[in-house]
Amino acid sequence: MKTASQSVGKWAIRTSSAAQDYVSGAEETSKDQAVLAIAAEPIYQQALTESFSRKAFSKGLQKSGKQGWLKGVQEKGGQNFSTGVSTESAQQKYATNSGRYDQARQSADKLPRGPRGSQQNIARVTAVAMAQRNVKVGK
Repeated sequence: MKTASQSVGKWAIRTSSAAQDYVSGAEETSKDQAVLAIAAEPIYQQALTESFSRKAFSKGLQKSGKQGWLKGVQEKGGQNFSTGVSTESAQQKYATNSGRYDQARQSADKLPRGPRGSQQNIARVTAVAMAQRNVKVGK
C-alpha cells in the first residue's frame, strides 16, 4: 500500500495533464452550472451555517496562517492573476462592471467643495459612497 507522500508525484503528473479534459468536460456538458448552483442555494446556506457553527472558517485560517496564504500567492496566485486579468473577456467584464458605478462616482460633482477636511467635503465623500452602495444593492 502506497502512502500519501509516495502517491503525490503520480497524482501531480496525472492531474496536471488533465487540463484539456477539464475544458472539454465543461464544453460538452448539457448541464447549466448556474441553474444547478442557484437551485442548491438552500443547501449551500445550510452548509455554511453548519460550518460557521463549528468554527471551520477560523480553524482553517489558523491552520494555514499567513505563511500558507503567502505560499499559495507565490506558487500560483501571481501567475493565475496575471493570466486572468490579461484576457479580453476579463477586461470587458471589468469595464462593464465598473461602468455601472460611473454615475455614482459623479454624484458629488454637483455638491460644493470646501476646505480640506471640511464637512462639505465629507458630505461629498458620503454622497459618492451611498450612491455606489445603492448601485451595488440594486436600489
